[in-house]
Amino acid sequence: MANRKSNKTKSSKSFLLLLAALFIGICLYFYFTDSAFKAEVNQGVKTFVAQITGETTSVAERAAGTEIDADTENGGTEENTKAAEKASGKTGAAGKAGKNTDTPAAEGLVYTEEDLFFPLCPASKHTPDHEIRNYKYYSICYRENYEQAEWSAYCLDEEELVKNASRSDDFREDPEISTGSATPADYKKSGYDRGHLSPAADFAFSQEAMSETFYMSNMSPQAGSFNRGIWKDLESQVRVWAKKFGRVFVVSGPVLDEKPENYATIGTNKVSVPKYYYKVILAPLYSSENDRATKDDAERITAIGFIFPNKKCDGSFFDYACSVDEVEKRTGIDFFERLEDTVEDETEKAFDVTLWK
Repeated sequence: MANRKSNKTKSSKSFLLLLAALFIGICLYFYFTDSAFKAEVNQGVKTFVAQITGETTSVAERAAGTEIDADTENGGTEENTKAAEKASGKTGAAGKAGKNTDTPAAEGLVYTEEDLFFPLCPASKHTPDHEIRNYKYYSICYRENYEQAEWSAYCLDEEELVKNASRSDDFREDPEISTGSATPADYKKSGYDRGHLSPAADFAFSQEAMSETFYMSNMSPQAGSFNRGIWKDLESQVRVWAKKFGRVFVVSGPVLDEKPENYATIGTNKVSVPKYYYKVILAPLYSSENDRATKDDAERITAIGFIFPNKKCDGSFFDYACSVDEVEKRTGIDFFERLEDTVEDETEKAFDVTLWK
C-alpha cells in the first residue's frame, strides 16, 4: 500500500514537471519568435527588479541621434556624453531612477518610455508576409510581397541631437530578412530614390547607428522630388520637435493599402512603388523642467500624422497633416498601442497643429 502511494506521488510529481517543462517551452518559443511578447516580458522583468531594488532601469540598447547642421562640431558636451552612453549600451538620464514607470496612470501621468514607438501589426500574430526586424537602434516590419518595410520606428531624445558621424551611404542588402530584402541593384536606373524610412540624420550620434539605417530593408522607392523635398523637410522638422519637446516617437512608412499586383514595381525583386507615404509622431508635454528630466512619463501627450502622395508636394507639410486615427485607417496599423486605451483614443482622434508650430 505504501509502495503504491509512493509510486502515485512520484507519478504526480513527474506529471507536474512535464507540465512545467511544456509551459516553459511554450514561453521560450513565443519569447524568441514574438517581438511584442518579448518586449512585455522584458518590461515585466525590469519592473520586478525595480520594485526590489528601488531603482528604475531604462529600455536596453536603443539609441538614435540626429544631424543638426553640417558644421556642428563634436566636443565634450553633455549631449555628446549622453549619446555616447547610449551607443555603448549605458543609460543616459540618471534622473529616471526616481520614478516607477510601470504605474504612470496611478500617478496621473502618461507612459512615455522609449519602447512606446513600437506599433501593433499582424506580425504580432505570426501572420505571413510580416517580419519584425529589431535593429540595435530602431525596428521595422518587413513585407516580402512588397519588398519593403510597412513601418520603421524609433524614439529620438533631445540628448541625441548631436553629429558624431558623417553620412556613410553604405546601402546594402539586409542579411537578416529571412526571405531576402531588396538590393541596391533593384533601384539602379529605376528613376526612384532609395528613400529612407528611418532617416540617417536621426542616427548621426555614432557611425554604427547611422550605418544601420542603410540596410535596403529601410528603403522605399520615392520620387526624387518627394524624397528631396517635403519628406526631407519633415524629417528635419522632427529633429526640431525633439529639441522642443525633449523626446519624440516616430513611425514612418509607405501606405500599402492595395494588393501587390496593383503597384508598379522596380528591379528584379519587384519592389512595389507606393502611391502614398505616412509619418506619425507622438510627443510628451512635460509639466516642468523636473518632469522633463525624467522622460519616461509625462503629464500629457500630443500626436500628429501626415499622409503624402509619392510625388512633388506643394505647400507646407502641415497642409498634409491629419490625425493618427486617419493614418491607422489607411494603413491598418495600431500606433502607440502601449498607451492606456482612453489616453490612446483621445490622443489619436484629433490633433492640435498649434502645438507643433
